[in-house]
Amino acid sequence: MYIAIEGTKGTGKSTLLENLKRKLQQDGIDFQMFAPTKAMPKEIWWEKAYSDYCQDDVFLDSLYTARANYHASQIDFDGSLVLGDRSILTSYVTRWPHDDLKCLLPYLDQIRQKEFLVPLPDLVLYLDLPLDITLSRLAKRGRNYGLHDEQEEQLMRAKEAYTTLLSYKNELGMADLQYQLVEAKQKPEDLLENVYALVVKKLEKCDLFQ
Repeated sequence: MYIAIEGTKGTGKSTLLENLKRKLQQDGIDFQMFAPTKAMPKEIWWEKAYSDYCQDDVFLDSLYTARANYHASQIDFDGSLVLGDRSILTSYVTRWPHDDLKCLLPYLDQIRQKEFLVPLPDLVLYLDLPLDITLSRLAKRGRNYGLHDEQEEQLMRAKEAYTTLLSYKNELGMADLQYQLVEAKQKPEDLLENVYALVVKKLEKCDLFQ
């Protein structure tokens, strides 16, 4: 059972995942963690080359493909719960062809072929947050990195891409994907309890919850 947490920057995904991992461990629920965008071990060539080619879009595209396939190769997706810190949907959204949606199906097929080891999640929990609140949260971070993805236009595009993917999933070849919108403006503790309940409910239906 592969359950992925998705959402734009500023929705509280990182905090939620840390709290969710801790609660699953405390309750003795076995799980594997899959983070397709996370860096690979530093001795791998792609990571060694990052500092030299970090401004090269072609390199970065290939780097994230390599990361996704590397981490997927370390996971048993047929075993117990796999908790995803993002999924292949992130790749779809990041490289989204905003100017020509007629190219959408070929585009999605191309991503699937490149990230050939990365399966589609069984369930996506999408953290939904109004744009004004998202921007307010990001402004309080005071960080100097990753700012491009935190600009209002980029966030709006990402939200539109997620909406299209989830709303038209059947037409886009993702009929088996289930998703749940989760209101992300809740207090962190309430968000954790609600997401945890959704995870447990899904595990119970699949007879994976002991």
